[in-house]
Amino acid sequence: MSKSASYIAVDLGAESGRAMVFAVEDGKVSVEEHHRFASKPVLLAGHMYWDIARIFDEVKAGVRKAAQDAGEVRSLAIDTWGVDFGLLDARGRLLGNPVHYRDARTEGMVDEA
Repeated sequence: MSKSASYIAVDLGAESGRAMVFAVEDGKVSVEEHHRFASKPVLLAGHMYWDIARIFDEVKAGVRKAAQDAGEVRSLAIDTWGVDFGLLDARGRLLGNPVHYRDARTEGMVDEA
């Protein structure tokens, strides 16, 4: 029997990311992983950064792979840690690589606060 609905989910964790397809068929939900990748930070000028360009490429590759098998996709969702951030200019362009939450810049901040 054909799937009545498919949903693509991208999960970006601290050490890896993955793209999955959730499908609803005959009232039951199934999940299948279609792409997994490491999300290792990069060191540059003494700081730890997210390798955001590579992560973005991996997310796009994962969504493409998942969509090939998903049939009709009803939605796409992306879940992240949400600890770090990137600053954008007025045109929506990223101003620089986001600093990784494990970077030493925040050591001792809880005690200082």
